[in-house]
Amino acid sequence: MNFKRWGIARCAVQLLMIALLASPLAGLAIFTGNLAAAELLGLPLADPLAFLQALLGGRVFVLSYLFSALLVVGFYFLLGGRTFCGWVCPVGLVTELADRLRRKLGTGTQTLPLTLNRWSLALVLLVVMATGVPLFELLSPIGIISRAIVFAALLPLLLVAAILLMELLVARRVWCRSLCPLGGFYSLLAAFSPLRIGFVAEQCTHCNDCLKVCPVEEVLQPSLELNHPQVVAGDCTRCMACLDACPAKALKISIGYQPVSRDVTDPLKGGR
Repeated sequence: MNFKRWGIARCAVQLLMIALLASPLAGLAIFTGNLAAAELLGLPLADPLAFLQALLGGRVFVLSYLFSALLVVGFYFLLGGRTFCGWVCPVGLVTELADRLRRKLGTGTQTLPLTLNRWSLALVLLVVMATGVPLFELLSPIGIISRAIVFAALLPLLLVAAILLMELLVARRVWCRSLCPLGGFYSLLAAFSPLRIGFVAEQCTHCNDCLKVCPVEEVLQPSLELNHPQVVAGDCTRCMACLDACPAKALKISIGYQPVSRDVTDPLKGGR
């Protein structure tokens, strides 16, 4: 029996996040607000990208807002940056389910470059500085789904449906992999995070099962091809799907920074 413990844990966290967003509808005060600005048990939290937009676009600086944003930044820095994308973001859950359908249909086989999310982040910040309009907060499917849950409104979900249709028919996981500015922000943070995916080259059988389940499989290539001891790319979402998939247990959670050994064999060059 293939017990995918990380997959179950991640799904539980994603469903818990949706339940927290919907909790005010049940009259509960555990969580109030949305993923841009909220309070969890009275602790104020703020999306760091929302803070940047307010600062750059509205020239608004509130010390408590900065503190709330830094709490979130610190939390995701410790847990890997794009952990938000793999474990918390409701859009990630929706697009993951759509991706399973896409695989069954055999459609949407194109892939966009991962680095586009950094460019979309830069574009959003430039538009905000030029116009003062918080562009990402208005058009973000993250905010749309959050508001749809909080206010039980279905009409705004048409934009999310359009994104899913594009992913089914054109390219896989367009939004989460390549276009989301918030994913671009967290990918910059993740490049320095101490929580990483480790790789034990001696145990790897090169079955490539990890590549089949990874939503950003490019990040695994340096380890699989060059025996790098850690996945260091900021686009890794720390979803742990590769850990569940690896029958040889060659992938593991790694804390801290491991330098690449000069003695590592480079299969592309055929030498050390």
